[in-house]
Amino acid sequence: MKQIYQLPPCSIYDVPAMETWLTDLARSGLHLVKAGRRYWVFTRKHVSDPCLRMEPVIDRQTAPTDEVAEYYALSGWEFAACLQESFLIWRRTRPDAGELHSDPVIHSMAYEQLYRRLRKNAICAAILPFVLLALFACGLLLSPNPVTLLLANPSMLLLIPAEMLSGIHAVHQTLELRRLKQLLANGLPAVHEKDYRKGLLLRRGIHAAASLPFLMVLILPLIVFLQSWKKTVTDVRTAMPYLPLDVIEQEEGFSWHTDTYMRGNVNLFNSAARTWSPLVPVHYEIYQQGAVRQVQQHNGQPEIEPSARTEYFQLAVPDLAEPLYNEQLKRLRHCEPGTVITELCHPAFDHVTLAVSQGYSQLFAHRGGQVIYIRYFGPADLSEKLDLLADAVLHCG
Repeated sequence: MKQIYQLPPCSIYDVPAMETWLTDLARSGLHLVKAGRRYWVFTRKHVSDPCLRMEPVIDRQTAPTDEVAEYYALSGWEFAACLQESFLIWRRTRPDAGELHSDPVIHSMAYEQLYRRLRKNAICAAILPFVLLALFACGLLLSPNPVTLLLANPSMLLLIPAEMLSGIHAVHQTLELRRLKQLLANGLPAVHEKDYRKGLLLRRGIHAAASLPFLMVLILPLIVFLQSWKKTVTDVRTAMPYLPLDVIEQEEGFSWHTDTYMRGNVNLFNSAARTWSPLVPVHYEIYQQGAVRQVQQHNGQPEIEPSARTEYFQLAVPDLAEPLYNEQLKRLRHCEPGTVITELCHPAFDHVTLAVSQGYSQLFAHRGGQVIYIRYFGPADLSEKLDLLADAVLHCG
């Protein structure tokens, strides 16, 4: 028999609205087969007396006991489905059957266990986003590199609001059930009819908006995987924001490293890796290594093995670029004694800093939402390569 799937139009804890919805579907010929967490399963079947009721479970039942089922059958009700270990759904079998509960006060007591469980879950759900926020904030405050930490954990920026919306939803459900329980405890009879269509589009829009951050958290690793790659530099066909080592050296005796260190068809001696994240849509790490060669005696070093490591960030939020640049400069705290640090000026960059130590140089540059760091081992002067670097960075955005 063909199965038909339906999405509940309201919270399952809005009992009057849910009972009205189920009864309307039964009138239209949809026979309830299964109450799922998301979609409900129905089949086509005509019934002469369409009427369904929801009853809170005790001790997380998934079905009524044989004694209860037999008693309800004698009263004109049959078991239809169990809803998330929270409700048993009953279907009326004859028109003269009375309601499941005639005493509102006793009926309210049946909700006590479910209400306590829901209240406990709501408290945990409401506290969780603030715990996550506090942990993330402490991490940022205590970390020596808070901007780098923020850029490296974009999922937290989605997870915290997602958990906050989930907490609000859990609290709303608990208050809804509490309101029903109090009405019954005050002796008022249960209401079994409610317009579930009113505000349906708004509720579904809010639900979709609340689900979007969770969906993004789930698919973010897949997007990162699809957008990221690692290749040998010579295999990259797009322009990259870096200075090739042979351009830096510009020496007749320069040659690339003769050996190869292959891993996954990538030569790690001359490799480029690109990664993606929502806050850093373009991030390159490029490593190049030349061959050892003899040079004229310079500061007690008769030979060199030139190499360059470049790290480039293109940020989605340009205002974070300067704080990231300043964090990059913290690397200079660990420079060798005698390191010469110079602030340079170039029209293509907002800030440029060059640190020259014995045998190697470090260049830090910032332009708009772009930050670049170069660590170079060799005798060349990186300050003379700023025009070439500016051209490479401009071509990368």
